[in-house]
This record gives sequence, C-alpha cells and structure tokens, in this order.
Amino acid sequence: MPRPSGPPDAADTMVAAEVAFFTKALAGFAKSKAKFEVRSMIHDLVILDSSFNPPTLAHMRMATAALQFLRSNPLPTYRSTRLLLLLSVNNADKAPKPAAFEERLALMLAMARDTHAVLASSASEGPDAFDIDIPIDIGLTSEPYFHSKSNAIAASPFYVRPDLSPSAVPGSKITPDQLFLIGYDTLIRIFDPKYYKAPADNDDHGDGAGASAAASLPEGLAATSTPMQVALTPLMRRARLRVTTRPDSDWGDEETQRRWVAEHVDALGGPTEHWASRISLDTGGAGTGASAVSSTVAREASRAHDTARLEKLVGPAVLSWLENRSPYGES
Repeated sequence: MPRPSGPPDAADTMVAAEVAFFTKALAGFAKSKAKFEVRSMIHDLVILDSSFNPPTLAHMRMATAALQFLRSNPLPTYRSTRLLLLLSVNNADKAPKPAAFEERLALMLAMARDTHAVLASSASEGPDAFDIDIPIDIGLTSEPYFHSKSNAIAASPFYVRPDLSPSAVPGSKITPDQLFLIGYDTLIRIFDPKYYKAPADNDDHGDGAGASAAASLPEGLAATSTPMQVALTPLMRRARLRVTTRPDSDWGDEETQRRWVAEHVDALGGPTEHWASRISLDTGGAGTGASAVSSTVAREASRAHDTARLEKLVGPAVLSWLENRSPYGES
C-alpha cells in the first residue's frame, strides 16, 4: 500500500539525508577513478562482499559468526579486527537493479547498526567479553573480481599498518590479513576458469567481460601456470575464505560441498600452492526451502509490504529503512 502523504517525520529526514550523502559519495568515487575506497590499524580485516540488495539476516549471521569465531580462537591482535562491508559498483554478473547503489549503501549502514546491536546483546562481563566496539567500515570498489578487490584493498593506505613495518626495511607497509566471507555459490564462481584470461586474450575495452591474468608471474609459480593460477595465487596467499555452505539441488548437500573443496581446489591451484588450506566451510545459516533467507525473498516481502515476513528476513534497522523508503516499488 502507498505511504500516507504528509509532512516528513524524523525517519523520513534521516533516510533522505543518508541517500543524499551516498549519492555524493558515489559521484566522488566515480570521478576519482579509484579502484577501492573506504567511506566510513588492523590485523584481521573481515570482508563481507555482496550486492546488499537488501542486506539480510543471512548477511549479518555470516559477519557475526566470523567475528565470534575469531573471538573463540583468540589471537593477540583480535582487538584490532575490523569488519568491511564491501559493495562493488561493477559487478561481474549483476546489473545495478532494482535498488540504486546509494540506497544499498544506506541499507548497509542500517545493517551495521543491526550488527552492533547483535554484538552488544551477546556481550558478557569479564575478560572474555565480546568486543562490541569492532569498527565496521563501508567500502566501495570498482573491481568486479575477488582477486582484483583483494589487491585493491591491500594497496589501500587506509589499512596500512606502519606499526608492523620491519625496522630493517624503512617505509615498508604491511596490510592486514584478509578474511573474505562468501557463500558456496560465490566460491564456485571464484574457481570458474571462464573468469580468467591469458594476457593476450585480455579485453581492452573495459566492459568487464573478463579478468586477465597478471603480466608477471607470482614468485615461485611456473611459466606453464594457468591464467586462473596467475590471477588467484596472490589472493590465496594473502587471504582466507570463510564459506557458508548452501545445500541445494544445484550444489548438493554439505558433505558434497566439503568433498568438492577437498578433492578439487588444490589441483586448481597447482603443485606449489595449497589453496584448500586457506578455505574453511561454515554450516549455512540462510535456511532452505520455505525458510530460506535471501535478498530475493526479502525484496518480494518488501514489495508486498509484508512486515511480518520481512522482520524474519532482515534486521530491525534494515526493516525500518525498507518500510520508510520502499526501494523495491509497489506490489
């Protein structure tokens, strides 16, 4: 049903200001020609890359589960962990619809609020208390492929840690370890050879049709390495992948998915690399069948103004934003 007319209330003013802010931010990012930019010093950088169209409880569970895992397997640098919500404005497979990028950025901000609320509710007293002050960054990238996103983030001065620079190498820079949070379907795309081309086959028109392998080989890689090995080796040496399993008719059950990683990933990486050791699989939290939590289902519920259904799919701040703005149109 259409929203009632009348003077704007505080919520209307807030979301309008957020969209205006991100509209300006997007324009500045496009004008800068940058490959990566943070819009909002670290050892573990937890990266949730998605279209956030809209962000759902499944997205939030991926983030909070990873942060809770890091907490339960503490490192001396745990307190320097950050979460990066990353939006690509040049997606390899999806056109930017139906929600505009500035609306998705505002929804990511709402998700960040929901995530902090979840962390706060799970905090406890004492030395093992959950760190509810983990910073959450909202980032933009023009890179459509994961290895290029990782490279751009690693090169970003925002995440450089000068305090870890070896004294023997003045001016050297060390960037945080990267932990990408992805679904199993995304893992399959990362290791799909169709996304990688030899340098001679590179698409020079900038239309995003394919990713080219780097002109120079990563150290220790054979000259006979595949374009995918050349492109992904720096990513797999630098980053870890935390994969949420997604049992369904396309990918099989969880055991099938674990077996695929164990039996195929190292072979794809070649004899000098051990890519499977950089991948951990986490039991899916998106649900299956009628209980599935997905952006598609959330869009349908938002379009139908089905609040009872929507509140089971998205966090409270995201729900409030969707009800106020209705970015997916009327039913």
